[in-house]
Amino acid sequence: MPEIPIWEVRLTVYGSITVEKTLRLNELKGFRLPDPFYSDIEIRRNRSTSGVGATVTAYAPTEQLAREAAILFFGQMLDALAVQINQPLYLNFRDRQNISNATHKTLRRVRKEEWQEAFKEARLLASTETTFLRALGWYGKGLHTEDPFDKFLAFWNAIEIVASKYHPQIPEGKAKGSKSQTWESFKALWGECEDWEIIKGQTQWIDDNYEVRKTIAHGTQPIDIETVREVAQRIDTIERVAHKFLLEWRQQKLNPQVPPELREMLR
Repeated sequence: MPEIPIWEVRLTVYGSITVEKTLRLNELKGFRLPDPFYSDIEIRRNRSTSGVGATVTAYAPTEQLAREAAILFFGQMLDALAVQINQPLYLNFRDRQNISNATHKTLRRVRKEEWQEAFKEARLLASTETTFLRALGWYGKGLHTEDPFDKFLAFWNAIEIVASKYHPQIPEGKAKGSKSQTWESFKALWGECEDWEIIKGQTQWIDDNYEVRKTIAHGTQPIDIETVREVAQRIDTIERVAHKFLLEWRQQKLNPQVPPELREMLR
């Protein structure tokens, strides 16, 4: 049987990050037991613009499949890293630059251990908690998009996806929808509303933002300067709430159950 070809896929990550020097990693990529796939990864400074360049090896029968596999693998790691360092990161996987990328004056240097931890976290979540990994992806989109409506929706989606999947039991007599799910999830982490750190005592915060989400998503409100201003004013708070919620839910509530045959590989 012929060997599967090995491809080198070159990617660019835009954002206010850099590395001290070129990093070389070897990360678990697939779970083909008893012979799992590993990928050689090189991460280097991007000299022409802010961010880093990466080369990722991929085993695949065709160039297109190799590229798709590398993008998925590296992109999931970036979702975990973006939340970890709370910096906007944009993965450009096209042959030409397709976004406006202003040069950042201050760059967050990402250490080798942080890249490794992000790969480890993405592997674990991709194998055990795909819903939570999808929520991290929405948070990452919220960080790097410039459109205030897209930004608001992305941060709200990150909260709502986690709450709808993992919420505690809804008390008898309360509606079972996403507002109650979010409310009970916040209570499970932070206690009663008067103890919520960022939105302390704001009992209408969930309801109000849910209505904004509905309005934006369904297109029921005309887009004018007042609408843009109202949504923009909410973004800083919803970003902070989403970040705190995701980090603390992962630390305190999420308990990924790793299949026994994968435990050694996911260490």
